[in-house]
Amino acid sequence: MNERMKQRLIDPFVLPLIVIGITVGLIMTMGETLLAMFQPGDTKDRLDRPELWGALVLAIAIIGIAGFLATRPQGTTGPLERDVVIGKRPFFEEPLPPIETRARTGQPGQVADIQPGFTLYAQNGALAEVVGMLPGASDFGKRFAGFIYGKGLYGASDELWIPFEAVMTVYPETRSAFLAIKGDETEHFGWNVPPESVRRGPARRPDETL
Repeated sequence: MNERMKQRLIDPFVLPLIVIGITVGLIMTMGETLLAMFQPGDTKDRLDRPELWGALVLAIAIIGIAGFLATRPQGTTGPLERDVVIGKRPFFEEPLPPIETRARTGQPGQVADIQPGFTLYAQNGALAEVVGMLPGASDFGKRFAGFIYGKGLYGASDELWIPFEAVMTVYPETRSAFLAIKGDETEHFGWNVPPESVRRGPARRPDETL
């Protein structure tokens, strides 16, 4: 979904509807509660009416809570003092840049700078979170400088073993690394299977991908 359309058209309409729905629900709940407290009597002008006392206590409680919050010193009411109480950004603030743009911030680094917790990005978005690094080994009959062991994100394989050679750029400041792949070919490359140095089984054939 287009971020600008969501921010400019959907959020300003959906959020007020949600607030209205919550308000109506609270009013109905309080009304039903007071009606349930009603007890018929000889006359309506009497003091022994539980629903009236209940409404009075509720009104005093609301006024008391609002007055208490209004008189608190600055910095003591937490999120109530924020400019944006619900959500993260104002309705008409310019949309944030794509995640890839934000991640490409700072001085580029090297593969050796990658550490656990880094996010690996493919061409179509975040692919995996780095769990650890493995030393170089042979796999598919080829020698690789090393492997990045990662946890797949957003539907990618739960475990990935990505060769160092697939890393295009590294940005230590944002703990991000970019891979020279589109993002949907990890199984085709066999990255969802541990390299031969990790497995106990026989070496894979060059034509084996899974």
